[in-house]
Amino acid sequence: MEFQGRKNRRASAEEKAKELEVIKGLVCGKNVVITGGASGLGYSFVNHFLQHGAKRVAIIDVNASAGERAVKAVAKLYGEEKVIFIHADTSNYSQMLDTFTQLSTSMDSIDIVINNAGILDEKRWTKEVAVNIGGMVSVATLALRFMRKDQGGHGGVLVNVAQYFDFKFTAHLPIYTATKFAIIALSQSLGASYHADNTGVRVMALCPGLTETALTIDSPNKLLSRVMKVDFVKNLEQLSIQTPYIVAEGLMTILKCGESGSVWVVENGKTPFEIETPAYKSLKRQYKNNFIPSPMIHMMRGRPIRETYDDMRSGLTSCG
Repeated sequence: MEFQGRKNRRASAEEKAKELEVIKGLVCGKNVVITGGASGLGYSFVNHFLQHGAKRVAIIDVNASAGERAVKAVAKLYGEEKVIFIHADTSNYSQMLDTFTQLSTSMDSIDIVINNAGILDEKRWTKEVAVNIGGMVSVATLALRFMRKDQGGHGGVLVNVAQYFDFKFTAHLPIYTATKFAIIALSQSLGASYHADNTGVRVMALCPGLTETALTIDSPNKLLSRVMKVDFVKNLEQLSIQTPYIVAEGLMTILKCGESGSVWVVENGKTPFEIETPAYKSLKRQYKNNFIPSPMIHMMRGRPIRETYDDMRSGLTSCG
């Protein structure tokens, strides 16, 4: 029994080593752009890419002091030539266009873009929507523009960081939740074969579960109303929390095996798993005696008038 255990552990270690080798092959020598990379999840992404041999990583962040601290820390570990910091607001399209133009020259090419910048502030929901949807769309479209093969790029990978929620726990964050679901749809649309085949860019969505970042810690103070705070905190306490390191490890796995248009979840510190968002027709409710609308055409003054009626024998139907 003990021998079998050692054998299984050895096999698991060998599989892990092979996976790391594949990931290193995908990342090694690549230029990476990470928005919101000065802290939290983004900063963990920066370190993981450099650990796996990325040629250069560009951090784009609206927080200048955090960006400078991140660059100093990264440069100390990997060398000054490995990291660039650009102070820019993702919700400002002209700033982002200038940023991508600058990076496409200074980095020779852009190979991987991690579209990560976001905020949680239900009180300032117009800014929240501007960053979490407007900013994400700006970065996604510019990433495609500068990487696409049919316009002189080399192709690449775009990962949009969204989130996948159980509405039971996120009723207190309606606007934030809406912005994150929008990014899942954006990723699936841009990742469809129509775009992927023409651009050579693989697009995926990464949806972390509850993660220990400043955004999460401060979230109870960013609700629409203070009345919600107690219930919101109670809900958070029911969920297990993971570290940014776990999410960054999951991102590396997704880069290895994720197909364009796929959506991936990393939660509870476990291995990433892919989810499918069903087509709307598959969500159609089915009842025992479903109401079936049937058209009836009447003519009124020479014009057709369409009405519907229940063509079942019984006028009353049951949902039982």
